[in-house]
Amino acid sequence: MERIAIIGAGLAGLTAAQGLRAAGRATVVFEKSRGLGGRLATRRTEFGPIDHGAPGVPESVPVAGEVWSRAEPGMRQTGLPGMSALARQVSGGLEVQTQIEVQPLVRTESGWALRDQTGTSLGVFDRVIVTAPPVQAAALTAADDALAKEIAAAEMSPLWTLLLAFADPTGLEQEVKPLQGALATAIPMLAKPGQTGFERWTVHASEAWSAANLELEKEDAARALFDAFRDQADVPAGPDYLAAHRWRYARVRTPLGKPFVATADASLIAGGDWALGALASHAVESGRAMAAHVVETAG
Repeated sequence: MERIAIIGAGLAGLTAAQGLRAAGRATVVFEKSRGLGGRLATRRTEFGPIDHGAPGVPESVPVAGEVWSRAEPGMRQTGLPGMSALARQVSGGLEVQTQIEVQPLVRTESGWALRDQTGTSLGVFDRVIVTAPPVQAAALTAADDALAKEIAAAEMSPLWTLLLAFADPTGLEQEVKPLQGALATAIPMLAKPGQTGFERWTVHASEAWSAANLELEKEDAARALFDAFRDQADVPAGPDYLAAHRWRYARVRTPLGKPFVATADASLIAGGDWALGALASHAVESGRAMAAHVVETAG
């Protein structure tokens, strides 16, 4: 049986792995972070969980659990206790190895050789599916120059997010707030189903501010973004929890225009939401298409 590696345990990678699992193919998923889900991310704090990536996913994404759409048609699914729970649901039954940063792939006579950040061999695989953001995916696939160049045509924008928690209620309405200038949107955790306890917010910076201030220290970004939020939302007091998170590759700006790219022999495939668009459903569509391509081209 073919040995198949998947790089990246975000929604595209996990969807591809589940598609192959359903077709009777075993995979190993390698993820450089400690957690799963990529931008389906939740920060655990003493005041409760704070979703600091995607605030929800469309109903078309195949996950279980509490969903916004059950409460109000047209709204998005969300996880409990946070968005990262959706990734854990999607990863059920898969072999996932975390905190492994795969280095650029090396093609050998036997297949694709993978090494981790320490230089340790991860094995040789017949097929590799790469679901990292395009800049990283292009670096990983540099052994195939044509494929890497095609991947690099896709572009993503950065995003700073501000995480806030208050021990005492601020009096702000618990609803999504459109903002201006340095900020784009403020999202209250208490507006999501099943959320109780302390008041918690995620504030997304604007694309322009995020790009202009990408290399700020996290503490400096947090202070600057909170000052902007306090001015616009009229927050009466400072937060009891304040942090910022930088998503270097957050939103798809220029998609590839097709579900994935692959070598002629289909041994190396790359895709993700960046292949099709900005939605989580695009990641799912790409993951499914990559799994189907592996099955269709099996020897």
